Amino acid sequence: MERIDTLEEEIAELRNTLLAKEKELIRLKKKWADSQRKHIDPVNDLPFKMNFNHSTKLRGKLPKWAIERYSRQILLPEIGIQGQERICASRVAVVGVGGLGCPAAAYLAAAGIGDIVLVDHDRVAVSNLHRQILHTEEDLDTNKSMSATESLRKINSRINITPYHRTLTTENVMGLVARCNVVLDCSDNVATRYLLGDACALAKTVLVSGSALKMEGQLTVYSYRAENNKNEKDLSYRGPCYRCVFPTPPPLEAVGSCSANGVAGPVPGMIGCLQAMEALKVVMGYPYEKLMVGRMLIFDAEDMSFRTVKLRPRNPECRSCSTTDNFMELMDYDNFCSEQKREEEFELKLLPDEQRISAQDLAIFLNQHQRQMGYEKRKKRKDKNTHPLLVDVRSAEEYKMCSIDGSVNYPINELSGEKLESLLEMVRARNNDVIFMCRRGNDSQIAATTVIDAVGAQHIGKVKELRGGLHEWARHVDHYFPVY
Repeated sequence: MERIDTLEEEIAELRNTLLAKEKELIRLKKKWADSQRKHIDPVNDLPFKMNFNHSTKLRGKLPKWAIERYSRQILLPEIGIQGQERICASRVAVVGVGGLGCPAAAYLAAAGIGDIVLVDHDRVAVSNLHRQILHTEEDLDTNKSMSATESLRKINSRINITPYHRTLTTENVMGLVARCNVVLDCSDNVATRYLLGDACALAKTVLVSGSALKMEGQLTVYSYRAENNKNEKDLSYRGPCYRCVFPTPPPLEAVGSCSANGVAGPVPGMIGCLQAMEALKVVMGYPYEKLMVGRMLIFDAEDMSFRTVKLRPRNPECRSCSTTDNFMELMDYDNFCSEQKREEEFELKLLPDEQRISAQDLAIFLNQHQRQMGYEKRKKRKDKNTHPLLVDVRSAEEYKMCSIDGSVNYPINELSGEKLESLLEMVRARNNDVIFMCRRGNDSQIAATTVIDAVGAQHIGKVKELRGGLHEWARHVDHYFPVY
């Protein structure tokens, strides 16, 4: 067994080395091809000289290449030459280059936004690729802002794209949003949303906010100020900021994530495209009645429906956007939102060490009982209650994707009433350990604690939990078990 583990580790290391070499080869080939490519100026590098008796007059500030490139949107009366000039002269920040940020940034770059800043501290994972369309298999484990920058430069080499490979904090956020015409909130956590909401309110920068989870997406515009738009009739109008609509953070149990709840790839794609459209309308000077100011668009992919709901109006006493003495400064948003670490870094510790079992020890434990089962089969014994029970508390869909052979599924969100009583009966009937497991080892501890509180003192010693969950099982025991 030890030799098998060693060989598998060596093979995995060789695969990683080969992948790194392949990436380096691709980069070198691209660099060589770029150096060999001739860049022809369409005006000064004509193959022959022509004599003109008249000169061409370009209306506006756009050069020839820009008119040709963006002509299809310039032809729209709603955009026109002036609208395109504003687009090309604007600066937009995209915070989060994931499922929302990728399509949003792609369309902003294609439309000609002159300066785009991409903010993301995360790295590309294989589970991102079904929806984060600027990243490819070649970009795995590279920084998302850098990967997206390379992709956008292939879409439009005429614009300036700046990757910002770091986490936004109270120390650096103002320097970012104060220099932008629009900020797109494409983040995936509540703390960042409050940070951006307060910073944009303070900097008087429009915030286009999008979100997507499961089969539903949402879009709205915060911190709009008519005084910054000469096309407005009523320059005193001010839209609500993020804190006007959400004065206090939601409870942690009400906040979902794509990694825990899933998301259909086209849903963030749809919302990201709409975020780009709203950002373009803002920089072109559309009045607030034509923007998602004070309204929220809700998209449901399950029945392909769109509906618009009215949001709370701006609160004159809001601590973020008011001009009164009640105004507050930026704060500790992780603490304010009671937000713990990211899901992959967070670990509950609800059970004592003696009731937690490592993946390696569980594998040994199961092998021993498998041999015991073989012995009992030969002796024609059929008491299954003498063998360990593996209880997988992930959702039914996760369990259908992959599971340890012989386990039973009791989803944690259904662990009450008759379902809980059924599980308690199984635990009481067992003469051996009952081992709870989930993806990362947090839900399994919660489920185990629920059972311990209800099963009776004489049965508590049977209840155990797989430390680190099925991720640790895949890392140390079964390398073919999917990690998601």
